Amino acid sequence: MKFSYVCTAAALALTAVLAACGGKAQFTVQGSAVNVNSTGLVLANGSDTVSVPVAATTFAFPKQIDYGTDYNIVVQKNPDNMQCSVAGGQGSAGHTVSIQALVTCVQNSYILSGQITGLTPDPVTKAARTVTLLNGSTGGAIAITSDATTNGTGDFAFGIAVYTGQAYGVTVQDPKNNLICTVTNGTGVMPNSPVSNVLVNCTQAPATSG
Repeated sequence: MKFSYVCTAAALALTAVLAACGGKAQFTVQGSAVNVNSTGLVLANGSDTVSVPVAATTFAFPKQIDYGTDYNIVVQKNPDNMQCSVAGGQGSAGHTVSIQALVTCVQNSYILSGQITGLTPDPVTKAARTVTLLNGSTGGAIAITSDATTNGTGDFAFGIAVYTGQAYGVTVQDPKNNLICTVTNGTGVMPNSPVSNVLVNCTQAPATSG
């Protein structure tokens, strides 16, 4: 009777090692989740899978594993418009007191780019001219010079990527260099792929009399 009591106490106290009273300790394959802001995240450990709901901060697979069993947590399916990674997702049950992986998700983001035409040097002084494009108030700016174009035509790309689902709006900062520039396809909501069809067309401002 006393031996049975001691064995029961040992099994309860030593969940991370072989139970002293027969059989192997069982481990829950689990962890924490960060920034799960969209639906669809599915994690896998071999054939065992678990769906992680929006805003979840923890997860646990339905099947426990025996002491000494290898585990390998991977992302089977990413949430909509997001990419997730796993840290601490591989090991052998019992190597640590408990299995605690970390799944971190980030929103997809893509480059906003396009083409500019008509950005030529000053027709009189032949000096290079610059046009500055803005993407809203927080999406960054890009300065394009006529030296970087071929016959006034060149490609551009903003250095700050735009998150999927975020609005963008490209405008031209007043160049004050006798160019009038207009933007086509400059506004929209970033899809789950890059946007490269923004068109900026510049023309020479008409001469003023006097």
